[in-house]
Amino acid sequence: MSRLGTVVRFEFVRAVKKPAFWIGTLALPLVVIVVSLLVGVGQAAGTDSAISSGSAARTPFHYVDHSGLVSQKVAAKWGGSPSTDPAADRAAVRAGHLDAFIAFPATPSTTPVTVLGADRGLFANTGYSALAERVLEQSVAAQVDDAEAVHILRSPPQATVTTYADGRVAPGWLSIVPPLLYVAAFFGLVILLAARMVTVVVEEKENRISEMILTTVTAGTLIRGKVIAMLLVGLVQVGVFLVPGLLSLAVVLPLVAGRVGSFALDPWRMVAGALLLVGGVLLASALFVAVGASVPTIKDASTLQSAALFAVIIPLYAAFFVMTTPSSPIAAFFTYFPTFTPVTAMVRNAVGSLSVVETIACIVEVFVVAGVLLWFAEYLFRHSVAQYGSKVSLKQIAGWRRSKALPRAR
Repeated sequence: MSRLGTVVRFEFVRAVKKPAFWIGTLALPLVVIVVSLLVGVGQAAGTDSAISSGSAARTPFHYVDHSGLVSQKVAAKWGGSPSTDPAADRAAVRAGHLDAFIAFPATPSTTPVTVLGADRGLFANTGYSALAERVLEQSVAAQVDDAEAVHILRSPPQATVTTYADGRVAPGWLSIVPPLLYVAAFFGLVILLAARMVTVVVEEKENRISEMILTTVTAGTLIRGKVIAMLLVGLVQVGVFLVPGLLSLAVVLPLVAGRVGSFALDPWRMVAGALLLVGGVLLASALFVAVGASVPTIKDASTLQSAALFAVIIPLYAAFFVMTTPSSPIAAFFTYFPTFTPVTAMVRNAVGSLSVVETIACIVEVFVVAGVLLWFAEYLFRHSVAQYGSKVSLKQIAGWRRSKALPRAR
């Protein structure tokens, strides 16, 4: 245990004392904050500009009404007048002498309204369609005497749905938000740890100091110490990233609390998600360490590292399918395939489609697979440490097992 602590302390201190580590760690939250502020300000200004340019405005135009629904009074309010010569009006628009020409079809409900207009720019041109829609809408509304009917036609009513489960109001969509945070945390940790877990193992072999280190500690102690140290480094980075996130939530939640209601916390799903997160991170870390143990240089590890990372996060691409069809065979495959289990199980746990038995099975699976992969990574590192310049092959692994078994046979 003392040697394991020494390895953990050495690797952790070596990683966090580098200025580049803190520059990279602090730069990302700072960039996120600055970019978010700039995007927020720009988006607000752009939205106001787009709304103002895309909304209906009084525009001189001529129109032809084949439906008999357009009110001349309403059209005149928006700058329209009936056309006496549609062909001449179309030519006038093309020549730039008339702002717009609108042809209302006989059945506007099934046939689109034809609008010709002078180009005002990509966003401002949407104002023409808004103008045609507003004229037709107000003309139809003017023929309805009931004010409530007019309001319904303009703004369809909204339905408020309340569902019950076990005699209590079901939280609905708000219940999936807290457990889904585990998926985001898993994704962030895996991205942060992927390269570091591979590099921290390969560099010892590439620098040819592994043999000297293994004279004082075992391969298992060295690998476990490196994994624990890198996990601690990852937690430091996550803590740094969480600070601006928590500050943002402290500002945003009071503003939206009245609109979206309160988040519902299911203790079982939160505990299950936490265990799946821990087991999933351990599984991914062991997989990356195994990649580092099987190659001699960091350059050789790049391809295998990408494949290992993809094998862990690929279920994110099928997350919506798993959410909507959790009982399908494909969802079951994603749930129990070892490298797919963490993300798939956390997604299903968030939406409540993972039963208690399935949850326990997935938790046990990720921890068992993580242990097996870590043992395999130690095995690879111990036997491949002297293979400078060559990758480990399946034939070599089989040869190691045979050579270990021969003395017993004698």
